[in-house]
Amino acid sequence: MPAPLIDVRRTEVPVREKLPSGLDALVHRAHGSWHSRSSRSDELLAQALALHAKIAALETLTDGELRERVLKERAHLRRLPEARWAESFAEALPLVAELARRHLHLRPYPVQIMGALGLARARLVEMATGEGKTLTIGLAAALMAWRGRPLHVVTSNDYLAQRDAATLSPLYAACGVRAAAVSAELDPAARREVYAADVVYTTSKELVADFLRDRIVLGTLADPGRRTVARLIRPRGAASPMDHVVQRGLHTAIVDEADNQLIDEAVTPLIISRPQEDPALVAVCRAADRLAAGLLPGDHYEVDTRHREVKLVDGGRALIEQWCAEAGPGRFHHPAWVGVLVVQALQARHFFLRDKQYVVVDGKVIIVDESTGRLMPGRSWRLGLHQAVEAKEGVDITQPNESLARLSFQRFFRLFRHLSGITGTASEAASEFWRVYEKPLLVVPPNRPSRREAWPARYYATADDKWHAVVDEIVRLHEEGRPVLIGTRSVAASEHLGNLLSKRFLSFALLNAHRHREEAAIVHLAGERHAITVATNMAGRGTDIRLGPGVAHAGGLHVILTELHDSARIDRQLCGRSGRQGDPGSTRLFASLEDDLAERFMPAVVRRTLLRWLAVRPEAERSLSAEGVQAAVIGWWLRRAQGSAQAQSFRQRRLVIEQDQELAEALIPGQGPDQF
Repeated sequence: MPAPLIDVRRTEVPVREKLPSGLDALVHRAHGSWHSRSSRSDELLAQALALHAKIAALETLTDGELRERVLKERAHLRRLPEARWAESFAEALPLVAELARRHLHLRPYPVQIMGALGLARARLVEMATGEGKTLTIGLAAALMAWRGRPLHVVTSNDYLAQRDAATLSPLYAACGVRAAAVSAELDPAARREVYAADVVYTTSKELVADFLRDRIVLGTLADPGRRTVARLIRPRGAASPMDHVVQRGLHTAIVDEADNQLIDEAVTPLIISRPQEDPALVAVCRAADRLAAGLLPGDHYEVDTRHREVKLVDGGRALIEQWCAEAGPGRFHHPAWVGVLVVQALQARHFFLRDKQYVVVDGKVIIVDESTGRLMPGRSWRLGLHQAVEAKEGVDITQPNESLARLSFQRFFRLFRHLSGITGTASEAASEFWRVYEKPLLVVPPNRPSRREAWPARYYATADDKWHAVVDEIVRLHEEGRPVLIGTRSVAASEHLGNLLSKRFLSFALLNAHRHREEAAIVHLAGERHAITVATNMAGRGTDIRLGPGVAHAGGLHVILTELHDSARIDRQLCGRSGRQGDPGSTRLFASLEDDLAERFMPAVVRRTLLRWLAVRPEAERSLSAEGVQAAVIGWWLRRAQGSAQAQSFRQRRLVIEQDQELAEALIPGQGPDQF
């Protein structure tokens, strides 16, 4: 039988709502460091090696004998209390590993068993790219599902959720559990059926949205005591709100690509809303866009590139007041209100660019996740910004929304009783994971030593110089027969590089938000000889590029980073596409002083000085070798700019937590922090 609905406010251990500060923060970080050292990775590795040795003894069992032992161990685990569960989990792990060998034809490595042990102990597991995180999750989830509690595996997108659930379904079936995947197109009845499965693959957006919708359906009956009273007084045969709830509760979550889900995605809270018909507001949004088009920077407004803000000056406010006076009295013709819409329109023009922050598909503006390069249909920017972008693009403006429920991703994931995560890049954010989620880091060593080479970075004064150098390197490696993966930061950059390659008569595959449907086929061929793949960050997560015949002898896959991202973790994810499982490979960074990171976060005086410094050099020497002092200086300033970007992102995430808590306390006074 499926486990009963778990009300997280009554069954969950109370979570911290406010982050520690001052001396408390220092003590908290020290506690986290001690907690991480208390479960040393070498001890878990030794345990994993011992368990891996036991798998060989199981190979002699017949399928019937193995199934009998699995059923016996499953019944034993279901009866155990929480305190003894982790120890018995380890004892049963070799059985599941043997089932994986027989039904998936995959023999788990000791490091994968080590990763599964870390997930069972509610750790944040760092496992290098290409080490088999999908199977590691499957080993842990199959055993965790035996407890009969709701178990969610959170992936980056619908494609990965469906792929992983289908790939691992033979293993889950052999373990006696059912796996299913939630996707955006499912109706409530189908969602209820999927959530009834033992292992549910889904995305954070779908999981949080369904949670909030269930809370809206339950209303005041979210408290289990009130639900009991309502059941007693409800007339016989009358419908119950519980009949419309799709989730059966929250208990265990395994978060794949945890740094993206728990850190990057956590900047923006998820809001459930419904449209409100307001034609007058739509008309004013279009008028504000026309007003913004006539304003001049410096004369009417100022632009803060680093913080992506626009501020009106006296000249701009005077023009807005004049427009309002000519428009006459009206609900939206007050200068202060129109000024807000004009600022939004200016921000849309300066900081929200087509094929970078969003794409236009079938006359609709669809947001692009800047950290993964994937489309996020159904999401919209708040406070009129989405309407401002639509007005700029000249498409139909969506009606403004009324917020019904709001919850940050950080706060939601802290509701789980058992939360664990796995990713290839966690070390850079280990302190934040502990501070927000109190999850210690477990670093899993690679199964085979890495043979990936980091070639010297190349730095350029202009973006044009950089792109021409990128094309030259692609041509050279293509002639050698090596496959090349080029990572770009935006859809526009990938399309631009594609045009440059076409002019050189090179055949290539393009993977971005416009061509996401071909992702599986493109990734499958990206490791073949002479293959050229241009991709946004979509190729940096959840993909596994395997080398074709003869590629390893030629040097393996070469990855080119065409600029630094706001987070070093994203750069490391992309580099991790090369050199998987001890294969040869190489990476190189190309960057310029016209890149977005340099323009936003490098001090203006430093950037101007470096540009003048490069301008006086002969044309043939404009490209700087990483071996020179000049390149070292530019590289240092770019890394410092990246550090500033990471610090700003952390401040934004901390502000989301604080705003979420303040809003909850303000809207429901006296109810405490666990109201939604």
